[in-house]
Amino acid sequence: MKFNIKNNIFIKHLQKINRLITKNTSLPILENILISIDNGILSLTATNLELELISSIKISTKYTSGSVTVSGRKLLDICRNTLELSEIKVQMKKDKLHITSNNSHYVLTTLPSENFPNHNNFHHISEFFINSDILKNIIEKVQFSMGKQDVRYYLNGMLLKKEKTLLYAVATDGYRMGITKTSIQEDVIPFSVIIPRKGIVELYKLLNIKTKLIRFLIGKNNIRIYIEELIFTIQLIEGNYPDYTSILLKHKNCPIILNSQQLKQSLLRVAILASKNFCGIEIHIKNNKFKVLSDNEEERAEDSFKINYFNNEVEISINVYYILDILNVISSKNIFLFLNESNNSIQIETENESSVLYVIMLLRR
Repeated sequence: MKFNIKNNIFIKHLQKINRLITKNTSLPILENILISIDNGILSLTATNLELELISSIKISTKYTSGSVTVSGRKLLDICRNTLELSEIKVQMKKDKLHITSNNSHYVLTTLPSENFPNHNNFHHISEFFINSDILKNIIEKVQFSMGKQDVRYYLNGMLLKKEKTLLYAVATDGYRMGITKTSIQEDVIPFSVIIPRKGIVELYKLLNIKTKLIRFLIGKNNIRIYIEELIFTIQLIEGNYPDYTSILLKHKNCPIILNSQQLKQSLLRVAILASKNFCGIEIHIKNNKFKVLSDNEEERAEDSFKINYFNNEVEISINVYYILDILNVISSKNIFLFLNESNNSIQIETENESSVLYVIMLLRR
């Protein structure tokens, strides 16, 4: 294997894939990246077994085909300490990788490419295309509701489901839930998969690009996403996602209409003195007045503002940050708050975004 490449191009691709590399004493090859070159394409691959990221670069100069794995961290450090516009010369000699740039020369140990775990045998059962901005918005609207190291492993990710002509994204940790939907091509084969938290977080970072059409492949155990010159593969969570529709309100009466910004500022004021363990606040609604209270046993905060509400008095307790997380990602001027009949949860919908809704379980008073 032999090729030359500009350092500024090489380092840009190395930085993207090196995010997946972590120290692994039980499987040292995972600290390496797979470098392969064939048919004028240089491919750089990193994996942590759950996620795989491949970055492809077109090579216009002469090259010799081949593949090998080498320390991703060391290779990136070499490039970072090389002048931006320098030419990097890479060549395999016996079982060592020789890297030359300007007056510097490095010799790195390698591991055989055939020992590198990858998803070469990926087969998909469904395929669709989606605008990168729409996909990023979907993730942004619900990702904060995903579970974190929950024993109910199927909650530690996001449900992505195609039903009729809609693509649904659902996330819940058992205490709150976010649902969003968008239109999708009718001829897309229906699917229902759970994408793990790590995959969603990394995908969101990769979508920080100019608007592009993204290709999505749904496999039995993995999904594969094509983003510009990147191929991102995520191992799916096995299991059945809970029936999230069962907790949605069947009948919605008497919405409490609240100005999003006014509510956010009020909640931030009382959150200062909320209990650090439970983050709970009380909400009292009565006679055109919305009042929020918090205390940490020794201190107390209270804030209120006027609203147009003349129905039955409301007194509930809720995790203040669950509402703030929602207010941080919506753009609507107003939100609609609905109480369920058993008074154990609230459903929040937005004025201008009918495709989004949230459910928050209430705290016991």
